[in-house]
Amino acid sequence: MRSREARIMREQEAITYLESDAPGELLRKVLAPDGWGLVSWQLGPVHHRPGAGVTGVFSIAVQPAPGGRRRSVSPSVPTHACITSSAPPGLSGRTVLAHRQGTQEFFVWVHPADPLLPGLPLALDPAGMTRWAFGPQHDPADTVVELKSYRPLRRAVVMARNGDDARYLKVLRRNAAVQLAERHRMLQSAGVPAPVLAGEPVQDVVAMHAAAGTPLAELLMRDGAADVDPEALVQLLRSLPPAVLTLPVRPPWAARVRDYGEGAVAVLPAEAERIRRLAHGIDDAVRASESGPLVPTHGDFYEGNLLITGAAVSGVLDVDALGPGRLVDDLACFLGHVAVLPGLHHGYVHVPQALVRFMRVFDRHVDPAALRSRAAAVSLTLVAGARSRPGDEGGMTEALSRLEVAEQFLAEARSLGAGRPGRAGER
Repeated sequence: MRSREARIMREQEAITYLESDAPGELLRKVLAPDGWGLVSWQLGPVHHRPGAGVTGVFSIAVQPAPGGRRRSVSPSVPTHACITSSAPPGLSGRTVLAHRQGTQEFFVWVHPADPLLPGLPLALDPAGMTRWAFGPQHDPADTVVELKSYRPLRRAVVMARNGDDARYLKVLRRNAAVQLAERHRMLQSAGVPAPVLAGEPVQDVVAMHAAAGTPLAELLMRDGAADVDPEALVQLLRSLPPAVLTLPVRPPWAARVRDYGEGAVAVLPAEAERIRRLAHGIDDAVRASESGPLVPTHGDFYEGNLLITGAAVSGVLDVDALGPGRLVDDLACFLGHVAVLPGLHHGYVHVPQALVRFMRVFDRHVDPAALRSRAAAVSLTLVAGARSRPGDEGGMTEALSRLEVAEQFLAEARSLGAGRPGRAGER
């Protein structure tokens, strides 16, 4: 317990450091060898993974340093840099600078030279990726790239367009791209609509064609996804091939709910007692409820990873976490994400009714108390991501709304009697 408390304290101290004025000097040091002087900087998203450290993404403005000599041959002007308390293995002294602050060591790099995502520069370089991702008939001068999402040290998604053609490039850690490509092929062979690969991985970047369909999140905003039968989502999960059971097991979000509770405390310190009490209650309810048999699961099943054509699922995205698991965890992941949407944008006025509709159907397939206790865990894991910028009052409101969603799910799980035998054995 002492080691866990020490780790929590160190991560809290790391967040305090990133939100202070101290990082400016570290940013100047990492820019200087390439001949850049720091003009200004601002802390953007803060990524906190309990047990795995804290990383801040900084927007930077630079100018050539007087008399500075450029070490890099790249003509691009740096616009972002990252500082992390997580020690990346195999540090490159050329791109990553280490810095000790008190008892902690921080590491900084200039984007896109992420030390654990070696393919990120390639994915963001039209000249380097066009012929590989689109084919030799395409002109790199016509390619436009956009960084759609970035989790420092973990993964990134880049969208590339060349005329009317589009590719999504998923940038992964070393030696992970081949396994992801195999998952896509496994699903496609079983008739599951995962995106089609555009070729073999290069530098741990997987290029894929855009999947067809409208994002389910868009339909939820439009009319609560009225034409989508919740049963179709269950049937999709049931269609995952048995070969998925041969993949490594990844623990569900609920397995580390107490750690994620500490992530929530980091952004809502005034609610620390409330959050820890909630996390303990969720953990107890999850452990007391019936989880059901081990089956093939998606592992990150929510509206952002589902595309719809008509009333059918036409695209299943983000299959990195595909593997053995419990049906109740996939369904709870979906509910936990959908339930927080109204706090994200005022346009999700139809979501509360849609949530009830999906939950009633899911209740036929898994233990209702288990479903809600795990949905509570998922919603709690999302609290930390709501307030990613210091002083962001809107994010504070969103974080609180997610906390309330988790509390409501737990209250419903308790009212149903967590641990009561349900239908978790049905598949």
